[in-house]
Parts: sequence; C-alpha cells; structure tokens
Amino acid sequence: MKKLTKIALTAVAMMSLVGAAAPMASVHADSNFFVHNWDEPKNPIPQTNQDNAMQNYDDNDLQVMRNKLPKFKPVWGHYKHVRDTNQFHTYNDSANGNSLITKWYLPTGFNVSPEEHGNYQGIVMANNSIYLLESMGTGANQGAIIRFKLDALEKMGLMDNGNQNLLLNIFSYFNPYTDKGRQNNQQFVDYINATADSRDDMKKSTSKLQKVQTEVKNGKDVISKSAENYRKVSTNYKHKYGKMINKYFDNKKDKKTSRNINDPSNYLAKSVKLNELSKAEQKKVRQLVKARVQVKKTFSEYKALRTKVYKQIDDSKAKINTLKQKISSDQDQIDKAQNGNQLLGQYEAVTDSVEASPLINIGHGQTMSYNPANNHLYLAQDDKLGDFSNNDKNQITELDADTLQPVHQYSFKLMHNGKNLGLHTLAFDKQGRAYIGVHSGPNGVKKAYSLYIGSLNNDKVSFRPAKQVIHWAGSWNQNLTYNPVTDRIYMVSNDMVTSVPVDKLNAGTLKSKDVHYNAFNSGREWEGLTFDGEGHAYALLLWRGEILRSDYVLE
Repeated sequence: MKKLTKIALTAVAMMSLVGAAAPMASVHADSNFFVHNWDEPKNPIPQTNQDNAMQNYDDNDLQVMRNKLPKFKPVWGHYKHVRDTNQFHTYNDSANGNSLITKWYLPTGFNVSPEEHGNYQGIVMANNSIYLLESMGTGANQGAIIRFKLDALEKMGLMDNGNQNLLLNIFSYFNPYTDKGRQNNQQFVDYINATADSRDDMKKSTSKLQKVQTEVKNGKDVISKSAENYRKVSTNYKHKYGKMINKYFDNKKDKKTSRNINDPSNYLAKSVKLNELSKAEQKKVRQLVKARVQVKKTFSEYKALRTKVYKQIDDSKAKINTLKQKISSDQDQIDKAQNGNQLLGQYEAVTDSVEASPLINIGHGQTMSYNPANNHLYLAQDDKLGDFSNNDKNQITELDADTLQPVHQYSFKLMHNGKNLGLHTLAFDKQGRAYIGVHSGPNGVKKAYSLYIGSLNNDKVSFRPAKQVIHWAGSWNQNLTYNPVTDRIYMVSNDMVTSVPVDKLNAGTLKSKDVHYNAFNSGREWEGLTFDGEGHAYALLLWRGEILRSDYVLE
C-alpha cells in the first residue's frame, strides 16, 4: 500500500492524473477497501467474520423514555446554502442560549479526485489532529480521509479568528482539475524551483538559530541557578550566624590581610582574643569561619561561571545575528519570487502539514469514528441507507490513526426479530466500548432513538441494546459521537444534538433529566460533530462545507 501521502501537487503530476484517470472500482461492503489495486497492502487485512453479533433480547424489556422535548421543527431537507464565505455565521442554541460560530470554510475538494464537490461526511478531532472524511458524492461510496495536524494549523494562523476562508481559497486556487488551477499549479512549480535554494538554506539556518537560541537560554538558566545558590548560601549564613558575626568579627579585617583566610584570628575584632575564649566559644568561632569561607567560595565560583558563560552567550548572540541576517536575506528572495501572491507561500505551508489517504471505499461515510483506547479510526462501508437484507453483513474497517493504514476488518450481521440492522453510525468511549445509534424504537414506536452498546475485538463482535430508548426530537440520524471531557454520547441530527451520560446509559439508569437537547437555527444539513481537549464542539455542516466551533462546552 502507498504510505500516507502529503498533499503536494504539481502541474505535471496532476495533468497526468486528469488525462489518464484509472477506472473506478465497483463499490460494495466487502473486503475491498481501496479503490485502486496499487494502494492495497501486500498482505491481506486481518478479518473477523461473524454471523450474528446481536445479543438476544426482548423488546418488552426496553424502556421508552417520554421526557419533554424542546420546541423544535425538524429539518428534513430544503437546506439553506451558503455563498458568501467572507462572513461569519453564528447559530444560536435555543435550548441553552449558547452559540456555534464559523471556524473554517472547506474547499470543494482537497484535490484527491476530480469527482470532488465538497461533500464532507465525517469529522474527528483526536490525536492532535483533525480528520475529515471527504465523499465523492451520493452513490459513489468513495472518498478519502484528510488529516490536519493542529499545531501546524496554529502555526499557519488557521486557529486565529479571521482566517475562516484560507483553506478554501488555497485549495480552490490550486485545484488541478480546472484550467485556471493547472495554470496556478505551474506557477507554484516555478515558485518552488526558483526558491528551492533559499527555502533549503532558510530551514537549515532556522534550525541552527533555534539551537543557538536554546543554548543562550540554557546559559542564562545556568547563571540564574548559580546566583540563586549563592544567595541561598549567603542568606543562610547571615540568618544562622548574624549575632555571632557582630559579637566576634571585624568584617573589614579579612579584606585588608593576606594571611590565611581559614585562620579565625584574621576575622576577630581587636577586643577579642581567640585564646581567651572558652572552648565552646572557640568551636563556634571556627564553625563561623568555615561557613564564611564557604560563602566566599560560592561567590567566587558564581563570578567565574558568570564570566565564562556570558562570554559564550556573547559569542552565541553574534551567531544569532548572523543567522537572522541570512534568514532575512533568504526571505527577501522568497518574497521576490512570490511577487505579492501570498497563496504560494501559504500553499507550501499547507503541503507540509496536510495529509491524505488514497481513494477508499467509504460507503455513505458518516460512520468515521475514533477509539481513544487504542488510537484507531473506524469506518463502516455502509453502501445502503436502510436495513440490510438477511444476506448482507455490516463491514467496519479499523485504521491506525497515525498512518491511516487498515489494521483489521470486521464483517457481521445484527439480527433481531428476523431483521438485519444496518449500521450507519458508530462511536467509542474512552474505555473502548462501541456504540451504535439507530433512529427507531421497539414495536414501531415513533420519535424514538435506540442505542446499542458493544465491543469490537479481533476475535469477536458483540452488541446489546441499551435499556432506555431515547425520546427523539430531530430528523435524520446523521452522526453519533463522544466527548471525553463530559463523558457523554451525542446523537446528531440536523440542528438538533441530543446527549446522554455513558455511565448511566451502560447501567440502564437514565432519567429524563439526564437527556440534554441542543436545538440550533442554521437550517442546514449537519454531517458530524467532534470535540477538542477542552470539550468545545466542532460541527461539520453542508452546503458549502463549513466547520463551526462552540463558544462553550456542549452539554
């Protein structure tokens, strides 16, 4: 299999792809995960095949909750579309008075395939990264996973407000599947060639600069620690022997004599004779002298170290100035080659920080989820939107979140009362427990949402229904996700987010007050929801593709 590839496009490479595209593989929920055979691994992906993974249960044992629903009109279609990408959106939560605010607009594609048109189906925020699942469109069942590293986004300024359309502009400008995009790609190639030496030299100089700056910082830290040690020794000396110094010593006498500094007589006041002191007093005086010598020794060591290190720091500062001049000169050459087109430099930064999987068979795509227990992504290739026939099997592919290489595949049925449940949403909690969500209830109950709790192990798949069936206020079942900060499972519909605590869900002790509803006013199609390390929500909306961030911890 090809390794995870960075998005670095050239005009020549992209023209060849457009001119000689490989035929698309037919899509079906089987072991075929990659669209193109050259991406497939040399060794088969490990498989777990199971007939029925659903534990037997009685519908009458399930409790259908009838808690009060918020005032909300479900959005089933006729979604609002966004055209002005220079504005921010703020969508208010009518149930709790909080908001989602535009973070980024997404391009019509990340230049993985000519079939791209901005149809994003999944989002995961984990592993210091944002993963986006980009679909090639309804019915195609193909797509790619795009990974952004958060520290790289922050370095590029994409985490700052006001850069909501930067990604969109960059990838639209360099779209290799348009005539203008190919021209811009050629311009980018020319820019890369013209600045190759300057950029290489700048990287080397920057690396050296960081190293020298670290040396300066470490040198100052050494001096500070030595000074602090001297202050500590001197303070302890004065605190312990202050009264004795005033009683026995002439503090100026040792500065005027060249005699042995260890001789107590060199410090005694004229009125004090050592041989006239008692043995106990002589012992104290000798202890005092020993402490005084240690203070002087510590100060001498500090002065010598300070002189030596400051000389090294001065040498390092000279190196820093030289390196900064070189970096500035290289930057001038790069700026000259950009000729005012900052997108060239921004696109170069993006190519170093954004990675993409090959084209894969993703099914509908809305099941991409992250398991924090093993740092793996999971993707169900669900090419049917409803229940399966009794001959079909759900298939989930498990991928390493760092390499995006598949590590295991699971094929299984979810049979109950003669029906084979089709898996279209999936989530994992921090213990690694798996959750499936289905917009349906037992015995045809309306406005119901059923959750199933289970596990995916290499040798076995198993699911059971949660005891309580959630009272549903939304429309389509778009996504199921988990927030480790709140330890809650979130059921996502268009403009409606419903959540429950996982501990009570697993214990079967949910109460009406435990079910939280968040009702928004976007009028748009929602595709996914994920959370950062502080618990803030990142919502993926269509059309056009947009990511919005909550200004609060979504409960």
